[in-house]
Amino acid sequence: MFPINIFLSHFVSDYAFTNVYSEKFLDKSDYYKHIIWFLLVFLAFNFDMLNGWAALVVIGSLLLHTGIDIYRIKKQKANFYIELIFLGIFFLISYVFRNLFLNSFLSNVFQLYIVGMVVATSFGSFLFRTFNVLKKEEKDTIGASERLAIFIFILAQQYLWVLIAIGAGIAYKLLFVKEKNFKEMIFSPTYAIITSLLWLILMLGIF
Repeated sequence: MFPINIFLSHFVSDYAFTNVYSEKFLDKSDYYKHIIWFLLVFLAFNFDMLNGWAALVVIGSLLLHTGIDIYRIKKQKANFYIELIFLGIFFLISYVFRNLFLNSFLSNVFQLYIVGMVVATSFGSFLFRTFNVLKKEEKDTIGASERLAIFIFILAQQYLWVLIAIGAGIAYKLLFVKEKNFKEMIFSPTYAIITSLLWLILMLGIF
């Protein structure tokens, strides 16, 4: 395992608390809000690396991230396959410059855990919007919260609490959500269980 500070920064910036399909996200008059967000994220994950060659990599990655945002705004859409390419580019940057980030304050375990958390929660929302489980503009706060709980409990290997989280999530959606989405009720916990178990196996295998 190698440091993935740069990949983590881009991944969290664009998928945690962000909907790349949203009209607001693609509105250039609202873009300053995203600038503030991703600057804070990059700073949080790279604050101790802002010196020497590592600083140049961080700055270059910030410029690349900005360029990707401008590309989306000009196209007025996000494309699933292009989004995956962007993720691959940032992962490659992390790999190529891995030696510059070996002394990062963020441990590899922590970085991989956060990536897994975003995969299970917000990136799941992105996939659901991509494949029409959710509408492109639809919020997924409840589903993401449900998947977050499942991820935390599976990584802690507390499987009884996993069942409780699933039951509580379904009960909440049935009782309090007016427009019920039964596809989401099935796919959300299923996706969370699969990705969380795979992440647990990955982390146990690496660490």
